[in-house]
Amino acid sequence: MFALALLIAAHWTDPVAGSWEGSSLCTVKPSPCHDEHVIYRISATQPRHYRVDAYKLVAGKEDFMGAIDVTLDAEGADLDGAVISGGQFRGRLHMTLKGRHLSGRMTKSNGTLYRLIEADKR
Repeated sequence: MFALALLIAAHWTDPVAGSWEGSSLCTVKPSPCHDEHVIYRISATQPRHYRVDAYKLVAGKEDFMGAIDVTLDAEGADLDGAVISGGQFRGRLHMTLKGRHLSGRMTKSNGTLYRLIEADKR
């Protein structure tokens, strides 16, 4: 039984952690927001808790935009976290995991939908 548990653990991969690539599109126009080709590097910080390091691609190079701490719900489908900048609450990031695809949205602190996100695991 112990050997089976070790075998399963050795082949289990975290469905959230890893590199994700896709788009982050602005929904409020005109605004300082720009549609972007994005890379998300997601790492586990503890069970069901992750850090999302967000990058935009500019001239083929990754440009760090910031990090957001998110929590995975009990069903293992939804990630949610507060967007904090300069020590202040700026909004929320919510993403839904479906296999190797993330669909999400970022809202401003007043609830306004600000970005639509689509990304696939690389």
